Amino acid sequence: MEELHEALMDARKGLLEKERLHRESEKLKEELNHLYVQEQQYRERLTEEEEDVEKLERMSLTNLFVTITGQKLGKLEKEKQEVVEARLKWKEAHQSLADVETELENLNQKIKESGDQKGEYNRLYQRKKQFLISRGREKGKRLLELSDKRSTLQAELSEISEAIVAGQSAMSALEEASKSLTSAENWGAIDMLGGGLLTTAVKHSRVNDADTAIHTAQRHLRKFANEIDDLGKHYDANIQISGGLTVADYFFDGLIVDWFVQNKIQSSHKEVREIRKKTHQALLDLETLERQFEKEEQAFKEEMDRIVRYT
Repeated sequence: MEELHEALMDARKGLLEKERLHRESEKLKEELNHLYVQEQQYRERLTEEEEDVEKLERMSLTNLFVTITGQKLGKLEKEKQEVVEARLKWKEAHQSLADVETELENLNQKIKESGDQKGEYNRLYQRKKQFLISRGREKGKRLLELSDKRSTLQAELSEISEAIVAGQSAMSALEEASKSLTSAENWGAIDMLGGGLLTTAVKHSRVNDADTAIHTAQRHLRKFANEIDDLGKHYDANIQISGGLTVADYFFDGLIVDWFVQNKIQSSHKEVREIRKKTHQALLDLETLERQFEKEEQAFKEEMDRIVRYT
């Protein structure tokens, strides 16, 4: 009976995991559709901005006077800045789209490889049910109940573990972004005092480093927020982690653009620190929940062991 009960518990855990993978797949499909639209919108805006710059760069006798007075030159610089902003936003949306496409592809492969978990669980459940009925043991029914509860907790613990790994990875990336922005702030201050082209180049290099780190953080934070959301909605887990995180809380739309303007780097850096603080608190909440579930799972295991040993 002990072997049968262990097999049933493993099958239920596998079934719950497959159901979770299906939910995650549906959520990624929704994100993918949103990113498709967003990427297309930014692509169209980028094309429009580039066309505006091309028009302004075409020189003719009729606009020569405007150019000499400096009016056109000022407008051209403004349009070029808008091209940079549009390109940055498109780049982030394009990269996020590629990330989600890869995640969805990997997830669907996992679902395919998981096999018929529902069929296996139902087969073992009916087998154990008949075994208990034939013996009419009240303790056996309790064992079946404990088996279900324990396998559910194990599935929850598995998801919590994945969320913690994603959150820790995001924290590391946010820390790298924070370091790069601190350096950019320092070099930017020198730049404003007349540091020259080299100083400007170093500042922009640090901003690019922060850009890379933020994109990495955003990928992990997407996973982190989705895992937390799933725990709250689909498991018997009474959790309120940092007010309920969503992917939208972690979308840095337009943030990177501000980093190229010195007086906005500090405000952007502050936002990165706030998100890091929020992520850290969510991790602490998850770790507390993990310890609680581990104690409950251990208690169920000990009760099951006593039933098996003395029955």
